[in-house]
Amino acid sequence: MASVSDTCSNQEPIGIINGNRLRSERNSAREVFPFPGENQTVFSNPPCFIWLPDEELSSYTVCVTKDGAQYFEVTTDKNYCLPDKIFEAGEYEWNVVSGGREKGWVRFRVSLQAMIFDPPSAEELFDSVPDVHPRTLFFKEDIPAILNEKKSELETLKRNAGLAYENGMFEYPKFHLDGKALPYREYFGKYRDFCDRNMVATALLYALTGDKRAGQHSKSLFMRICSMTPNGPASIVGKYGDEVGLSNARTLPTVYDLIFPLFSEAEKDLAEWTVYCYGLQCEYRLRRLDYCHNPGDSHAGRLPAYLAECAMILRYGKVADKETLMRWLGYATEIYSGIFPYYGGSDGGWAEGAFYCTSYTRWYLPFFCMAERFTGKSFFGKPFYRNLIKYIVHFANPEYELHPFGDGYWCKSTDEEWPGFFCQNPYRVYAEMFGDEYARELSRKYAAPDYYRLHLLDIFMKLPSGKEKPEAVPVNDMELFADTGFISNHTDLKNMGKDFALQIRASRFGSDSHRHADQCSFALFYAGKALISPSGYFGRQYGSKHHFGWLCTTKAHNALLFNGKGQYERSHKTVGKINACFRDGNVFYAETEAGDAYPVEVKWLRKFRMTENELVITDEVASEEPVSVIYPLHSVKPFSITGNEAEIENGVKLHIKMTSEQPIKCSTTDRYDVDLNEGEPEEYHVKMPAQYHLYYEFAKSKRHTIECRYTIKMI
Repeated sequence: MASVSDTCSNQEPIGIINGNRLRSERNSAREVFPFPGENQTVFSNPPCFIWLPDEELSSYTVCVTKDGAQYFEVTTDKNYCLPDKIFEAGEYEWNVVSGGREKGWVRFRVSLQAMIFDPPSAEELFDSVPDVHPRTLFFKEDIPAILNEKKSELETLKRNAGLAYENGMFEYPKFHLDGKALPYREYFGKYRDFCDRNMVATALLYALTGDKRAGQHSKSLFMRICSMTPNGPASIVGKYGDEVGLSNARTLPTVYDLIFPLFSEAEKDLAEWTVYCYGLQCEYRLRRLDYCHNPGDSHAGRLPAYLAECAMILRYGKVADKETLMRWLGYATEIYSGIFPYYGGSDGGWAEGAFYCTSYTRWYLPFFCMAERFTGKSFFGKPFYRNLIKYIVHFANPEYELHPFGDGYWCKSTDEEWPGFFCQNPYRVYAEMFGDEYARELSRKYAAPDYYRLHLLDIFMKLPSGKEKPEAVPVNDMELFADTGFISNHTDLKNMGKDFALQIRASRFGSDSHRHADQCSFALFYAGKALISPSGYFGRQYGSKHHFGWLCTTKAHNALLFNGKGQYERSHKTVGKINACFRDGNVFYAETEAGDAYPVEVKWLRKFRMTENELVITDEVASEEPVSVIYPLHSVKPFSITGNEAEIENGVKLHIKMTSEQPIKCSTTDRYDVDLNEGEPEEYHVKMPAQYHLYYEFAKSKRHTIECRYTIKMI
């Protein structure tokens, strides 16, 4: 390998053969994206350099130059590097060298407005943990102010406690032993009610008010969980599904802290051993996955926070040694200081869509807030956390009829299917910490529902005060989330009753995990009512025949099919791109492309032009061989067809007029290609609202120019 001095010149390094490159193309959807990319502007300082590792290599040298001179270099065994110095704003080049190979020089710039990121170390976290209870969500001295500020929330919490008493104790799982027992999917749905909802609610009520009945009920649930082996169906690394174990890993450390005075010494021993076992499982699963290389695992993305909380709650216990706890904290800080959040962009977008955003951006909040209260240093110092409130306001408004894109888009927090997973107050915490007055007003609106259903850990949590409150992030009618590939345009976002809204996806994130083969798809709303929308459901559960055979496919969305074929399914190759997005006065323009997402050789540009009451989409398709085109459209309301024109009525009328140089065939149906309950036992069939599908078909040609005009008409 070339010497560091040779390597950090952006001339051809000594010992490196031109063209002998380190891997730059991802092989799976789980892998990291190299960062920064060519000519990318970095908004976090210092920038975190990320590359794709090679299993044959054990050491990498990272080189950064500025104005042709060496600026920073380090050798590491990891596939990322967070420098220990703040970078001056300006232009840079970076490279990675290992084993006589190089990544290649990449130009990037550090923005003058980049946020300074100074997270706590594992040592600082370990040394700062106070030997008091409660400490995870708040200190005892914080309680009077919390009760004064959250009177309505406390009333909801009391109703939750009453519900918990009615529910009593849960039954142990039997799905792994008895084919006639309640199956896994149905069991863990019920289990969340007892664990994430009832146990947490009564623990909070005890800690905040001293209510002994609440405390004893929470303790009874807690000890019943501890009496269930953390292996088998309650494991997060076993063969029986991980949802029961994830609930335990998420809640047990905090609940133990909240009701700590109620435990005897023997009970503390059992409690701590149980928490310790889940900490070991979190670490094992993250390391088995090599999370810093493969962060695109939906469930594993929750685990770093749980691992850190296990360490901090066991800090003064008798079970775990310091070496283990420091190792856990070291791994968690490595992840949160480096490659996390994989699904989140610096502009605040969340690649998995709104449904998963509202949950996955909450799991780490107790740890983040605890870390900042203890050390004065923050994991919130990346721009994603500050800008997330923009994405939530645009894509996760609870009053909207649905929330494209991705799995669960049809769900609301009150749905029986996944109660509370779409967060009842998605604005909470992010609006208070980073939002403008409009965002904070929205948060207050959802502060105290009838019952809390899933996310209770951050409701009464003491937020970090910080030395200075950051400048509020304004909410605009149009937002581009380029890092994760979303666009949202509203004619009047703050006046929903008169708002015409367009949402678009064209993303580097593919069609794996909870995302679909829907690049360049779009959705239309008026006054929060869905006009053009995605179609399909999970069915009974993730991975059902309907889920994989319909919901995840291009035909279920508002994107084109070529020769009857849609985009690659469950693949990192399903990539789209946003070429332009801007407003000129009150007129909105965007251009996207997604030809490479198809197994058919084709170039496809989709252009959007939107005014106060009309959207015009122009599709330009080019191919070497003639291709036929199918243009699907979907809605929660039926289509009425006259020739090539159609209408939908949902609060307003949407008139659809399709034009093309090619002959057009038009048809409509309310049936899916794969039935909603196909392959599922009859007793577990689900019933969901009907959806409607409109298909325009165009004859084969090497060139297609298709214009569709969507016009709002008041009823």
